[in-house]
Amino acid sequence: MQDFDPIEEHFRKTFSGRESDPPENSWLKISSRLQASDRKGGGISKTIERGSGFIHSSRFYPVLAVAAMLVLILFIWISYSDKHTIRGHAYAGEGRLCKGTAYLYKVIDKAEPVDSGLGKPVQTVRVDMKGFYQFTGISQGNYVIKVAPDSGSEAIRNFLPSFYDQNSEEKKANLVRIGKEDPTIDIHLQPK
Repeated sequence: MQDFDPIEEHFRKTFSGRESDPPENSWLKISSRLQASDRKGGGISKTIERGSGFIHSSRFYPVLAVAAMLVLILFIWISYSDKHTIRGHAYAGEGRLCKGTAYLYKVIDKAEPVDSGLGKPVQTVRVDMKGFYQFTGISQGNYVIKVAPDSGSEAIRNFLPSFYDQNSEEKKANLVRIGKEDPTIDIHLQPK
């Protein structure tokens, strides 16, 4: 076990060959200057030193995995917290449409007729054998839904592709407003 630290030992060796002792308090002056240079890094360097020690510890990867999982869960929750679902059934006359496609369009301004100026659908889904369709991940706003029977099906011979609430004369007809509730919208195809 050493009685002196290496700096003090070097100091003693340097001044040991001299005939007279070093001036009083010289060791304290030298020691304080050396220790001051060690302390210059401040809080940031100490934090980096501690962080590098933690990175090499066995606790780093489990903590990193938990943090990554929490960030992922938060991202998914934020992404889907304001998303809605539109569902319903499509009817061809008295029965349900068995083969078809449902189209969802976002409407900015309802000044034009419903079938012009809609552009590309936001989502397209198949109508199943029971006439059911469902759009998911929809944000709040105004939408228009169109259902078309498949070409080659029996329904295409007797019914036209139709929008929700197509027979209404009201200016805001056909609009599906998505607010806080998830709507259920049934669509009846128009006969030819």
